This record gives sequence, structure tokens and C-alpha cells, in this order.
Amino acid sequence: MSELLLRNGIIRTLDDNRTTGESVLFRDDRVVAVGDTDEVEAAGNDPEILDLDGRTVLPGFNDAHTHVFSVGIGLLETDLSAADTREEALALLEANAESTPGGEWVLGFGYDESTWPAGEREYLTMAELDTVSEDHPIAAVRVDGHSASLNARGLDAVDFSGVEQDVRTEHGEPTGRVVEDATGRVRAASYPEVPKAREALDAAIERYHELGVTSVQTMAGLTQVWDHGYVQQQALFAHWRDDDLNLRVTFYTPQWQAESLSDLEIAAGFGDEFLRIGGLKTFSDGSIGSETAKTHREFLGGGHGEMVNDAEQLAEWFAHAARTDQQIATHAIGGEAIDIVIDEYETVLEEYDDGADPRLRIEHVELATDEAIERMADAGMVASMQPNFLQWSGEDGLYENRFGEEVRPANNRFRDILDADVSLAFGSDKMPPGPLYGMEFAVHSSFDSQQLSVDEALVAYTRGAAYAEFQEAEKGVLGPGRLGDAVVLDADPYDWSGSLADIGVELTVLGGEVVYDGR
Repeated sequence: MSELLLRNGIIRTLDDNRTTGESVLFRDDRVVAVGDTDEVEAAGNDPEILDLDGRTVLPGFNDAHTHVFSVGIGLLETDLSAADTREEALALLEANAESTPGGEWVLGFGYDESTWPAGEREYLTMAELDTVSEDHPIAAVRVDGHSASLNARGLDAVDFSGVEQDVRTEHGEPTGRVVEDATGRVRAASYPEVPKAREALDAAIERYHELGVTSVQTMAGLTQVWDHGYVQQQALFAHWRDDDLNLRVTFYTPQWQAESLSDLEIAAGFGDEFLRIGGLKTFSDGSIGSETAKTHREFLGGGHGEMVNDAEQLAEWFAHAARTDQQIATHAIGGEAIDIVIDEYETVLEEYDDGADPRLRIEHVELATDEAIERMADAGMVASMQPNFLQWSGEDGLYENRFGEEVRPANNRFRDILDADVSLAFGSDKMPPGPLYGMEFAVHSSFDSQQLSVDEALVAYTRGAAYAEFQEAEKGVLGPGRLGDAVVLDADPYDWSGSLADIGVELTVLGGEVVYDGR
């Protein structure tokens, strides 16, 4: 039996009454007591004691939508999110190429041309990447993961048969940019095998601990790397078997496994406290940054985006999930895509068993109409959203540059979602994976349609996220009997006048043990 006592701080339990205490005691992997220091100390036997010196303790953050392997691979490969200009992005890739044996892939992740200086906001091109190296295949994946730019050798290294429509051309010649299914082909061609994927998982776990995150809900992507099986599942289960999975992971399986998942009759939530099957992840449309989200609005560059999977295909997958009461999480960004997903969700709800609680999720919900929000509320759907996406909603930001200024208050309407009584869960989509960074945008948005209180934002990243994965009885609240997951901050978000992003994580506690100490 092990015990850990955090004492003399501000313990914000986030229970229904928003109870606060001075100390919290963990025994093994559970919370034992929260309250006044004297009474909590009396409940202990011989605990390890850490004095908080007035610091604030919250339930561990729960990232309701992420891609945990992408976080890790981005740390192992070239992190292009650090590039403020085109030249910096190219220089980072060149440095990677110099240390990579000829013929091997040079990969960069997270480039965001929308943040570069005016006049530089075009996607990276084949011609530019050819100047980096002609001895390596190069792929620079955009921050949203829905498009990538390749050099000539990279284009030659990937089989685009059947997805040629997603390989962008100009005057009949490839520009080096690919989107959606073609991006998936690039990922499949360059994706690491299981040993490297496990290295990426370790890197991601360490990063999440630094951010105070104790649980993640990781979503399968569009990329089918192998004809059979899935490299991410193999890596996750290998880590789990070897007792290396020091992060609570709920995994939403890829859309092409819909029938297999149903045939196995694995109930949503199957697993243990460290690895669970959440349900099925599907995609409806693309992204705004790559101009492939299926929208009611016309992009300023023309067009209304595209459906990655049409209503008929979604209906087929949804029916498989309903056969065994599986939860479904569907990516839908543009207003038209959101409407189509709601249509199909409303239909398939009739196929679930009486008394079932599917908690059908819509991931992102960026451009939902008033009618769509009302329909989500009526059907008990969950809005799984990303507050950090408001980083692109400022003046001269991505949303404005894709649609015009009027879209700024019309995207990511967290306030309107909550006011309509739709369950709200916050995640990061790994852009970047920082809860406090994301919450800052929601709390200090200049638009009423988006703005939340500190409490509402924290709840979305704890209790709301737990509800989205059917774990509200275990996570999201620091109370006796709950999982012993907590984060210690160097300031109290409820009593902080600065940017929430500037609040530091000092300790992360997972299952009653300190897994990160940044003091």
C-alpha cells in the first residue's frame, strides 16, 4: 500500500458543489480524503508528504480528442510548428536531411502557413522542398493533418493510384501538395513500424505529463498503414502488456474496422483503467486550413470543400456500430458536413437497444448552425471541441482569410453550445496539446458566442471530457473513491488576471503517484 499526501494548498475538487479543501490524500491509485489538513492527515497511515505551499490542485486534465502518436512523432521528427516563416520551415527540414541517411524519409509536422508574414501564406511547394534535398523523399505535413507538401522524390515514392484527384496540380503539373486520401497515402508510405511508434508513444506520454494531462482520448486517423491490423493498436497494446502505458488512454478505432469491431461484440469502454476501447472514429469532411471542410459558406478561394465519406458510407459504418451499441465519434467541421452527420446519427439512434446511452459524438463542430446545435441537444449528442482552434480566429487569422471577417464569431461557438445544453468536452487535436493554452482562448475570446468562464473551461477539460468517454464516475472530480489523478498548478486559475497559458504545471499525479515534477 502506498500513500501520497498533498497538503496546505487549494484543492479544487470540481464536484457539483465546487467544494474546496486544503489537502488531499491518495492511497494506491485512488483518492481517499479531501478537506482540512488536520482531518486529511488523520486519514493517512504513513504517507509521502508534499507541501503545496498554497498551490492549486485540480483533477488531472483529460484531452478528449487527440492523436497521441502524432504528438510523439512530431517530437521525434521535425517540429515545423516552431517555424515563423517559410525560410525557417525549410531550414528545419534541411537540418533534418543533413542528419538522415540518403534515401530515407525526411518528415516535418505542424507547419502553419496561415501564421507566416503576409505574402508568405501559400502552402509549401515541390520546388521549394526540392531545394532542401533531392536525395531524400520529403513530406511536410500541415498542422491540421489533412494536407501535405512533398518534393519530387517524395511524390515518386508514394502510390497515388485511385486518389489522383487529391494530388494538386497547376497547368497539368504537380505542385507537390496533396490532400485528404492522398495525404493518407503519404502517411502510409512513411509511417514508422511498431518499435518507432512505441518510441513516439513514450515521447508523447512524457509531454502529456508535463502538461498536467493524465487521460487522453486518442482518435484513429484516416491512414490505413497496413492491409490488416493497425500499427497504433499494436503499439498501444504492446505498451499495455509491458506495463509501459503510464497514461490513461481511450482509443477510438478506425472507420475501416467498423464491421470487425461489431463482429467481436466488444462493448464501448472495454478494457481497464489504462487502456480502453472507446468506440468507432469516422470522418465526414476535411479541414478549413486545407480548404476541404464541407461548408455552407464558400471559401474565398472558391468551392465548398468536400465530403471525405458520403452519407451512404457513414450510414453503413454507423449501422455496424449500432448493432453492438458502440459509441461513435465523427469528425465534422463544415456546416454542411455537420448537418449530414446529424441526419445519419438521428436515423441510426433508432437502431440502438432500448435504454442504451450511445452519447454519439461530433468532433470539432467548428461551423455549426443554430439549427444544428438545437438538434444535437435534442438527441443528446456530445460536442467534442478544441478551444485552441481560436488561435486562428483573430484578425487576419485563418478563419477570416478562408471565409471573411464575418466568420470570426461564427466558429467554435462554445458559449452557444453550452447555452443549448449540449454536453461539451474539450481536447486539443494536438495543435498543440496544452489544456491551459487552449482554455485561454475560450476564456478570453472577444465574442460572446465563444466565451466561457474559467470554471466552464476547466469543466470541459475534466468532467466534460470524462463524460464524453463514459468515465464521469471515475475521472474529472477529486473525491473519495475516484481515480487518483491530479495536476498541481503554480497559480489558481480562478484567481488569476493574466493569461491562463502562463500558469505553470508543477506536479502531475497519476494513480496516486507523481509522474512529473517541474518544481
